[in-house]
Amino acid sequence: MLSISPKEDKIIASKCGCENATVLMCDDDGVEKGYIAFAQNGYVLDIVGFEVYYSDKELTGESYIIADTLIKSLGSYALNHSCFYIECSREELFDLLLKFSFAQNDKKLTINLQQLFKVCKN
Repeated sequence: MLSISPKEDKIIASKCGCENATVLMCDDDGVEKGYIAFAQNGYVLDIVGFEVYYSDKELTGESYIIADTLIKSLGSYALNHSCFYIECSREELFDLLLKFSFAQNDKKLTINLQQLFKVCKN
């Protein structure tokens, strides 16, 4: 079963070029499957790293589920820390994030948490 938890990982933070990055790690029964790294800047979470291990570039099947779970977990973290937006200015992550309803604004991608967590109408 997939689980997401914060992990203090200086290697990932350094790889992302952000020493104070927070890392959410996805694992499946103890096997790491990927991570999303970010920094909080006021009411915004800034994605500085995102990787799904053992995946193809297209994100199909399990790798898509892992990426989607990481994005939604980041959204949950944002809500719990009084943030309204998630953004990313790392162009190497744009192709991946555009698959999850991020919109391009100038040289960064953004998503409003209301877009990430749409209210169901019954």
